[in-house]
Amino acid sequence: MAIFGKKPPAPKGRPTTSRPPQPAPVAPPPTPPARSQTPAPDPNRSFLGRSCSLQGEIRGAGSLECHGKITGLVEIEGEVFIGTEGKAKAQLTARRIVINGRLEGDAIGSEKVEVGASGHVEGDVRAKAVLFAEGAFFEGNVEMRTGHTKTTDPPDTDKASDPGAQKATP
Repeated sequence: MAIFGKKPPAPKGRPTTSRPPQPAPVAPPPTPPARSQTPAPDPNRSFLGRSCSLQGEIRGAGSLECHGKITGLVEIEGEVFIGTEGKAKAQLTARRIVINGRLEGDAIGSEKVEVGASGHVEGDVRAKAVLFAEGAFFEGNVEMRTGHTKTTDPPDTDKASDPGAQKATP
């Protein structure tokens, strides 16, 4: 019993303050990395910086990362990555193309073409898989093919094996 506002002494072995147990803080779930914001590492990657420009044709077996300006034809066996500051007035041909900047021309990917949220494409896109992020600008045509073509004509049959087939006489 408390007399004159004094609290009774706490029994030994127990804490002097009683707080309800606090739940352990829960960490927010990890956010997945942004898609295509940075190119995949490649030791054969050529880099064109923001203050650089290239006019003409470029061909190669590696990959190309562009943060500057390209005008002409680009044929790369690996990946072409146009960064947010990059601008291309070109036809791009590569295994995989990622556009986060601006492209005026066609993008032809043997596997995939991606246009990021900051991407701006005025031209045609052709690949097995095409991805447009929310916010991307696109004006042109898209053609997606898996490499298998369908034929509407029935396959040729050997008429000699058909018992109802007539033989032509000379």
